[in-house]
Amino acid sequence: MSAAQPHFESFANVPEEIHFTGAFLADSGVAQWAAGFKLGTAGYRDLLDPADFFGTDVPFNAYSVALMVEARARLAVANGLQSLHVGGEVRPHTQNFIDLAARVYAGHGIKVHLRPAGERTTPIWLSSFGVFYDELDGGENFTASHSQSYKGGWKPMEKGGGQLMEMAAMIADKVRELVAEANADGLTIKLAAANNDLIVRDFDPVAAYTDVLRQVVPAALLAEVPTAAAQGFRAGICTEGGSMAPTARRIFAELGINVGDAGVGDDGPVFFTHEEESETYHGIGILDGVNHGVDPSKWQVYKYVGAQELLRDRQCDVFFIWDPDGDRFNMVTVAPADLAAVATAAGLEVDPLDDERCLVFFQPNQIYFMLTALKIASLEKTGELNDYNWIVATTYPTSMSIGEIATAFNERSGGDQGGALGTFRVPVGFKYFAELVNSLEGQIQAEVAVTRQTDVTGITTEFGAKPRMLIMAEESGGAAMGPAEPMVSRHGNRTSLAAKEKDAMQIGVMALCLAARLHNSGDSFAGYYLELLEKYETRYRFYERRDITLFDESLKGEARTEAQAAGNKLKDDTVAFFASLEDRAPDDVASELIERLPEGAVLPTISRVFHAGDGTFIEFDGLWFELRASGTDAVLRFYMEGRDQQLVAELNEALTRLQI
Repeated sequence: MSAAQPHFESFANVPEEIHFTGAFLADSGVAQWAAGFKLGTAGYRDLLDPADFFGTDVPFNAYSVALMVEARARLAVANGLQSLHVGGEVRPHTQNFIDLAARVYAGHGIKVHLRPAGERTTPIWLSSFGVFYDELDGGENFTASHSQSYKGGWKPMEKGGGQLMEMAAMIADKVRELVAEANADGLTIKLAAANNDLIVRDFDPVAAYTDVLRQVVPAALLAEVPTAAAQGFRAGICTEGGSMAPTARRIFAELGINVGDAGVGDDGPVFFTHEEESETYHGIGILDGVNHGVDPSKWQVYKYVGAQELLRDRQCDVFFIWDPDGDRFNMVTVAPADLAAVATAAGLEVDPLDDERCLVFFQPNQIYFMLTALKIASLEKTGELNDYNWIVATTYPTSMSIGEIATAFNERSGGDQGGALGTFRVPVGFKYFAELVNSLEGQIQAEVAVTRQTDVTGITTEFGAKPRMLIMAEESGGAAMGPAEPMVSRHGNRTSLAAKEKDAMQIGVMALCLAARLHNSGDSFAGYYLELLEKYETRYRFYERRDITLFDESLKGEARTEAQAAGNKLKDDTVAFFASLEDRAPDDVASELIERLPEGAVLPTISRVFHAGDGTFIEFDGLWFELRASGTDAVLRFYMEGRDQQLVAELNEALTRLQI
């Protein structure tokens, strides 16, 4: 007979306890889950049951979450933490998970800060900023970002608003200790009443965030929006039914930008679509019965959210997309029809629209390329570029075109210390940007003459005495920018050079300002992009990422276990093979690859092979490649970029067919 299932009531205004026995944890599969539990690139994500908060035939459920937050609570108490924020987006059971975490923490005497009454959701960047600004000891957000609605997610953060680093492994180990405790003597997790005095609804840093946003986005750029609006400019923004709309409305209002309604032409330069909160994201990303998730950079999303119709009918001039927790951004634009051929030849995705215009779809890399150039030009105009040591930071698989802008600018300006732009690369995961920012902040506090940072390959880069973050960008669609002067917390006890989490609100406002400027000048995003390619003599302009799915993550039970085992074997074998190439002589690597590549594949000269933190990076003559396993989805990612579009496509495809 199966062990009895523990139960508790969500939102109960009385204290409760969850009693775990070893028998229940074993019978339910929770013990097996705990044995392999770990926090990855973006916290923890896994399958949930939209119909059953307690369902144990999926890994992400009330009991696994109870163990995770109990583990964190015990570590928090042991480390003297006294205050935490808990937030989340809209996917199934999010409010139940927030309630559970808050009550566990309050049960340990920790003060918990939730959103005010009437504010159900919290974009991830607001959680991050608010933890820093309100001088809390940490926080967390229940989100699986762009993943399918049948996946749950938990992203804990440290007091600066960045993702956990050392504490992540400690939480995973503590979860296993809790299971051992249940096996030995039984485990009791205490839940405070939902209306306990330690659970307060006062987490609302929107006004302070907006003040910082005004420092990140140059005033001259913000001034372009009302000018364009007076000429009829409008931007549509799809919020995918997620957490962005309520907070974004308030921020736009603070900026003096009215949010109107679709189809109404004179009530403001911005309107939202898919604004109503939806656990299923209004079905976005589901095509032919397959759920592709809601990543704005996927064609299954950006081509099927209604952008084409709105642009064709001239209800908007540009269309933006935010994912559910507001950390990813993309856009759909229009350009004169006579630009279609040259835009396509430059690597942009183009579709016909009408006799006068074409649709131009941008990928995040291309957007960040444009915004980096825009920010540099804006800082140069205000004189702030020469006052600080600005840094362009990217992850290894992000387009190298972004860093090329900084390099080209330095060469043209003479690279003097005052105006020199630094570049730096980190492994995938915004926590590594946060680690870079934390390190620079520590060096500033120590008053070092020249700040510096060593990357994962052992190369040290010097930045000067006044480092600032111009942009931190990931190819997957997440980025953030920093202000000229450090952000200051509510009571002045903390400062920060930049956000420590991806911030699509920042990126969206910057893109809105650029759209307005282009509208005012009669230009297009495509025209601006083409101009920048030539201005900076960009070498790395053709980028490709191919994802190989390892298994169907929607499976449950034994079918999931078997598929996951097969997928993990493919992942492990592929990752191990490429890892075996690292730091070997280029000729040896070439011989190894040629032997395994499909017949007829062309392999350019290899100059270097190294470990890029969580993947294998190969530098060729004129292009680069990286192989890594995703930290959030069951896929292998094959990245490649260079100047020869055909070679990039053919070689990357050949590498996905490598005989391993």
